[in-house]
Amino acid sequence: MSDTEARIAEPGSGGEDIRASRLYSGERGSIGPVAAARLLVKSWPFIAEHRRLVYLKCALAFSSLLLFLLTPWPLKIVIDNVIDAHPLTGLAATLLLPLGGGNRATLLLIVCAFLGFAALAVGMAGGQADPLNTNVDSGGLDQAGFTQNAANDGWSLWNGLFGYLEAMVTLDLTQRINQSVRIAIYRRFMRAPLGSYSDQKVGDAVFRVMHDSASIGAVLYTAVLAPLLSIVMFVLALIVLWAQFPNERMIPILAALMLPVVAIASTAFGRILRNQGQRMRERGSDVMSAFEERIARISLIKAFGTEHREAVTVDRASWDSYRSALKMLAIVMALMILLVPASAALIISAIYYLMTQVIHGRMTLGDVELLLSYTAMLSRPAGVVGGTWATVQPAVAGLRRIHSVLDGASEAVAPPRERAQPASIGEIELRRVTVGYWPGNPVLKNISFKLRAGEMTAIAGPSGAGKTTIALAIPRFIDIASGDILLDGTSVLSIAPAVIRSRIGFVFQQEALFAESIADNIRYGRRDATDDQVREAAAIAGAAEFIERLPEGYATMLGRRGARLSVGQKQRLAIARALLCDPAALILDEPAAALDPANERGLIATLREIARTRIVAIVAHRASTLAACDRVIFLENGAVAGDAPHARLVAASAAYRAYLSMGEAEIRA
Repeated sequence: MSDTEARIAEPGSGGEDIRASRLYSGERGSIGPVAAARLLVKSWPFIAEHRRLVYLKCALAFSSLLLFLLTPWPLKIVIDNVIDAHPLTGLAATLLLPLGGGNRATLLLIVCAFLGFAALAVGMAGGQADPLNTNVDSGGLDQAGFTQNAANDGWSLWNGLFGYLEAMVTLDLTQRINQSVRIAIYRRFMRAPLGSYSDQKVGDAVFRVMHDSASIGAVLYTAVLAPLLSIVMFVLALIVLWAQFPNERMIPILAALMLPVVAIASTAFGRILRNQGQRMRERGSDVMSAFEERIARISLIKAFGTEHREAVTVDRASWDSYRSALKMLAIVMALMILLVPASAALIISAIYYLMTQVIHGRMTLGDVELLLSYTAMLSRPAGVVGGTWATVQPAVAGLRRIHSVLDGASEAVAPPRERAQPASIGEIELRRVTVGYWPGNPVLKNISFKLRAGEMTAIAGPSGAGKTTIALAIPRFIDIASGDILLDGTSVLSIAPAVIRSRIGFVFQQEALFAESIADNIRYGRRDATDDQVREAAAIAGAAEFIERLPEGYATMLGRRGARLSVGQKQRLAIARALLCDPAALILDEPAAALDPANERGLIATLREIARTRIVAIVAHRASTLAACDRVIFLENGAVAGDAPHARLVAASAAYRAYLSMGEAEIRA
C-alpha cells in the first residue's frame, strides 16, 4: 500500500471525504444556463484549429440552400404551366421565357432536364432530396450507442454526388475535431500530477476520452451551423416568396410563429435536458468502469467463485444506463407532446388559409404547392432556431466532463530559465523538505538527508511514514510544500521534470509490463536502443540468463502484465528497462517484497554492482534487504528518526527494533 493509500484509508482521517471532494468536484449539481453557454464558447478552440475544413463544410452547406429554393418549382410548373396551360409569371417567367419556355413541350423538356441533373447531382427527382448521413439506426439505446453516431457524424442536406462530397467532408471534419479532443484529454491525464487521478476509475477515464469527447461536434453543428443555416434559409425563402407573391403576408407570419412556440418550450426544458444528459453519461461511465474493473480482477473473482454476483453487478449497471436513456427519451417525448399540437395548429391554419384562397380563385393549385413548400422552408428553420438551446443541452453535460479533465492541475512545466542537468548525479540532497498530497496535511515535515553515488541506501519505516512519498518527490511526481531538493547543488525547481526523470531510473513495486516482446519491454524508455544495448542492460540486471533459456529469447511475447514471468523475473526486466536509459540514479520501491530469499539475494547482488557508480535508493521493509544496504534512513511520524547503517540502528534505536519485529506482518507502504 502506498503512503497516499495508507493515509486515505486511515480510520477517522476523513480521507474518503477528501477523495470524493477533489476528483471532478466541479461536476456536482446542475449546470446553469450561463455556465452552459460558457462551456460552448470554451470548446470552440478545438473546432477553430480545423478552420479550413470548417470553411469548406460551411461553403458546401450554404451553397446547398440556393438549390433548395428551386425544389418546389418543377411541380408547380408542371401543374400550372404544362397541364393547365397557364402562362409563366413572376420568377419562373424571368428565368424560363428566354429559354423558350412559352411552349408547353419545351417547358416540359426543360423541367425534365433539370430533374435529371438534380437526380444525379443532389438526389432530387420531382421533389426535395432525402438528406444523406452516416448514422446507424441500431446505435444502441444508451449513451455509448448515441455516441456512435455523434462521433461519426457525416451529413448533407442533399443526396447524390453533391451529398456524398459534403458527407465525406463532414465526416472528416467530425473525426478530426473528435481526435483533437481525445488527444487533449489523454495528454492532460498524462500531464496530471501522479496523485491527482489516483482514485480515477479506468473505465471512467476511457469513457471521457472515447464518448464524452464526441459531444464537441454539437458545438459546431448544433449550436452554430444549424441555426446559421436556418436563418439564411429563412431569409432566402422569404425573399423568393415575396418576389413571387408580393401581396402574401399570412404565410410568413404563420411560419415565423414557429420560432417563439419552440423557443419557449425548449427553454423550459433546458435544465431538465442538461441534468438528464449528465446522468446518462455518468451511468454510461459506470457500465464501462464495471466491465473494466471485473476483467482486470478476473483472477480474484474466480478464486472466490463470485462470477454470478459480479455478472449481476454489471447487469445492474447496464440496466441503469438503459433506464437513464429511456428517461431522456421520455423527456424528449414530453417536449414533443407540447410542441406538436401548437405546430399542428399553425400548419392547419396555413393549409386552411391556402385552400380558401383557391376556392375564391385567388390562387392556383400550383401556387398552393409552391406556398406549402415555402411554408416548410420558413417554419423548419424557425423551429430549428427556437429549439437550438434545447437540442444542445445533452451535449453540454459531455462538455463539462471534458473540461473537468482539461481544467485539472498539470505538472510543473519547464521554468523560464531552465538549467541543463549534468549527465551524472553525484548527490541528491533533501533540505528541510515538507511534502504531502493535500494542502495542510503533510506526510513528511522538515526532513533532511543525502543520497550519494557509490552507496546503496535503504529508506524504511512503518506504513504511512512517507517512504514512497520521498521516492515520488525526488523526480517531482509530487511537488514539495517547502524546503528544497538539490541535485548536485541545483534545485529541482529550476529543472524541468522531464529532464530530472531522464536521469533517474525507477523500478516500482508493482511493475507494469506490456503484452509485447521482452526486448520491446526492456527498450520501452529508449526505443532507439540496439539489440546489443538491450542484451547488455539485461546482463547487468541479471536477467540475461533466464531470457536466453526461453525458446524465443528476447523475442518472447509476454502475456497480459507479464503473466508468463515470475515476480523475480519481472523485477529484473524492470531494472534492465531502467538501466537501458543509463540513469545517474536508480530508485526502487519494494523490489524484493514478493521475492523468496534466494531471489532476493540475487537481486541485492545486482543492485550492489549497479551502486558502484550510481546513486541507488531502495524503499524496503525486510530486515535482510536493510542489512544489505550501506545505510538506512528510518522514517517515523513524518520525520527522519535515524540515518545510519542497519547494525548501528538496531543497537541504538528502540523504534527501529520495534519496526523490525513486525517482520513479514508489516503492512507495506
